[in-house]
Amino acid sequence: MSRATRINIADRPPHLWDPRETSTVTYRTLLSGDETPTHGLVQGIATLRAGDVEAAHWHDIPETVHVLEGHGHARLGAEILQMRPGDTFFVPAGCVHEWRNGEGILRFLYSFPADSFAEIAYHPETNVSDS
Repeated sequence: MSRATRINIADRPPHLWDPRETSTVTYRTLLSGDETPTHGLVQGIATLRAGDVEAAHWHDIPETVHVLEGHGHARLGAEILQMRPGDTFFVPAGCVHEWRNGEGILRFLYSFPADSFAEIAYHPETNVSDS
């Protein structure tokens, strides 16, 4: 059951995006029904250090990303867009996307319409179907 609550990022442990990659992309999940008294929304903050890439992938549900700090590039389908503070990206379900940082720190808030982070499937770009 959901209830009004306050979550502080300092209380949420960082996790590696994909420990099999050489990238040091980390994320801290802020809202996830399996860890917090919330439902219907998953949110967290991802941090990419210089040269980091969150490899191309897609989800079965939409995602939003709001840039909090730094600059980088987003690949949404075939389009490459600059990322800068204040930008918000909407990524439809099934859209291949990739987040890439150049220098410094790139930090963004991500959101999914799901009850828990565990429900969100990450499909590598190579698994995109043409149907």
